[in-house]
Amino acid sequence: MIKKKLHERIHVVYEDRDIIVVDKSHGILSYPVEGEREESAIQLIRRYWKAIRSKSEHLYLLHRLDRETSGLLVFAVSSLARASLLEQFADHSVVRSYIAVTQGIPANKEKRIETFLGRDVRGRRSVTSKGKAAVTLYRVLKENRLANRALIRCYLETGRTHQVRIHLAHVGAPVIGDPVYARSGTRSRNTPGRMALHAEALGFIHPRTGRPFLLRTSIPQQLKAMLERGAGAAGTTIGGA
Repeated sequence: MIKKKLHERIHVVYEDRDIIVVDKSHGILSYPVEGEREESAIQLIRRYWKAIRSKSEHLYLLHRLDRETSGLLVFAVSSLARASLLEQFADHSVVRSYIAVTQGIPANKEKRIETFLGRDVRGRRSVTSKGKAAVTLYRVLKENRLANRALIRCYLETGRTHQVRIHLAHVGAPVIGDPVYARSGTRSRNTPGRMALHAEALGFIHPRTGRPFLLRTSIPQQLKAMLERGAGAAGTTIGGA
């Protein structure tokens, strides 16, 4: 396996004296795990700082993305930012949106999903009658009806573990490549080695300026390819929502 270069694994989108925001590639952990050989986002940021001879010392983890989810991660560099952003994440005021390609097209093109998330009898996270409240707003952006796939944007009102993945599976449209919540027959078929989920936008009040701060990334080409797979066949239309 060819090891990717630093800029192919994390791309620094924004940096100042208080925060650093990176666009993480899929396959990268947010935080180091014992026994894991692949460098985490935190380790890659420190290597980036070393390369540019930065004197930054502190780096605080505020939230995580699953290994196979790509997209935006913000880290605090100062204690001021750490305290402010931890509070914003705790009260769910951080704007977080994801782009997913799903196997299945939801019946409702736009919907607010409000459930409880807990553990099922097998110990797996799932929609349950009791647990922590979880709210996701989604909108179908495009459809590939022949392939039965959809491009969906999800906004989080809460930030539970695996929330987007569980909620999309709950409405009959699991994320392509999801190793846990996708139906068994769709996990590897026509999937180019990744889960089709990308954290596209991140917004919060900047800890020092007190002003709204929003960053957005473009949809990865891999996700576009997953949606359009099979689109060349006769009779296929990819329509907007």
